[in-house]
Amino acid sequence: MSSTLTQTTPAPDRNHTMALMHALEWLKSRQFTRAEGVGLRVADADPANADAHFVSGVAAHELGNHRTALERLDRAIDLRPRTPEFHAQRGVVLSALDQPEAAANEFCRSLELDPADAGTLANLARVLLRLGDPHQAYRPMRRALALKPEDPTMLGDMAVILVACRQPRAALPLYEQALKRTPDDPELHGNYSRALLMVGLYPEGWQESEWRWQTQLYRGISRTLPAPLWRGEPLAGKRLLIVGEQGFGDAIQFMRYAPLLQERGATVIVQCRKELVRLFQSARGVDQALPMQGPLPEVDLAIPMLSLPRLLDTRLDSIPPARTLTVPPHPLPPLPPREPSQPLRVGLVWSGTNQRNFRFEDLAPLLGSPGVAFHALQLGPQAQRAREAGLRDWSEWMTDFAATATLMSRLDLLITIDTAAAHLAGSLGIPVWVLIHATADWRWGVAGESTPWYPEARLFRQERSGEWRSVIERVGAALMQAVQANGGAG
Repeated sequence: MSSTLTQTTPAPDRNHTMALMHALEWLKSRQFTRAEGVGLRVADADPANADAHFVSGVAAHELGNHRTALERLDRAIDLRPRTPEFHAQRGVVLSALDQPEAAANEFCRSLELDPADAGTLANLARVLLRLGDPHQAYRPMRRALALKPEDPTMLGDMAVILVACRQPRAALPLYEQALKRTPDDPELHGNYSRALLMVGLYPEGWQESEWRWQTQLYRGISRTLPAPLWRGEPLAGKRLLIVGEQGFGDAIQFMRYAPLLQERGATVIVQCRKELVRLFQSARGVDQALPMQGPLPEVDLAIPMLSLPRLLDTRLDSIPPARTLTVPPHPLPPLPPREPSQPLRVGLVWSGTNQRNFRFEDLAPLLGSPGVAFHALQLGPQAQRAREAGLRDWSEWMTDFAATATLMSRLDLLITIDTAAAHLAGSLGIPVWVLIHATADWRWGVAGESTPWYPEARLFRQERSGEWRSVIERVGAALMQAVQANGGAG
């Protein structure tokens, strides 16, 4: 049930009023089917009863029937348009339907009628954050928190907003306050870990990240390992299985720990997604790489990959070297010969699987850069955009990360968003420029043009969410300098 739900104005019929009061109690106790049934029966008997439509709409939403919920809430609003709870709940449903702009408008209507509803203020802040505007989200969340300063959910949400505003240090005490009130909330711990890592408090951040197994992100992922968990004991003569987690980029970033384990005497076996197997098989420190869900040899110990930094006591000054990958043999057609007018070969990646993408159209000012031959390292529908723009499209050859590594090794530079391509180039020692979203991931920090995880990478940061023009202008200027340093454009 949404935090905006409150008891509404009683209906004139006493029996209906009592029934709806019971329905409200059932909503609060999460007996949604019973509540919906009551709301529908009252609405059938009294179609002008706005509360009945409201109650049945809330119940439908909680049961996952969002379209039906919207229809019932619209009927309630038609009957009583100046009820703030109705508009607030409609905003909740629109948010669930992935219509954040419409949801924000509905929350604003509710707040016009009741400016001091903390739940609606918080919900408005959440959708503004989803819309990529953390600075706008900060204002209503600050008002909500002033009304409910002890609320752990609002404390945690304000901390998330502060991190998005590139103020992670200001977020830390809010997370700590929230965790004092709800110490077993895995999502709070997970968000807290990212803030700690962002400011470089690695020992504390790695410890907090162990809560990830209980978060929604990991829901449905088995924690069962095929061997006892490695807890840091000696590894000499042991066969250690590293189990991959999360995305391709995370796996590539944390493969740097394999040589350290091998140096301790372990036979290192890596279990990863099939697209990474050939790449990891040739990585330093790896004895064997195997696909997930496939058969495994006998091993003595096992460890989830993202637990390695904690066990190996990684701090800002002890991050293992990035260059642990090598380019495995892979047949590719030759690149076109270098033309005197285009001496620099540059790869481009502008779309991935996260929210930090940008549109191909945003690249237009860059594509006209003299002295540069651009190559698209882009999979999926975006590859077609590259072909239409006259870029060399390599998508059909990028069958796995080993093939992509071979292709990258033939380029002078890769320009990419925050995606696995950035980690691959950094781990291969290939020059890479990474275009960083305003709400950057923890590994890129909050400021500066570098990251200790990939010291040779150059970061170009977005100043304001959604605004890539100035980033592309800076990249273009830097590219011209690179062309000149490479001998000019002909």
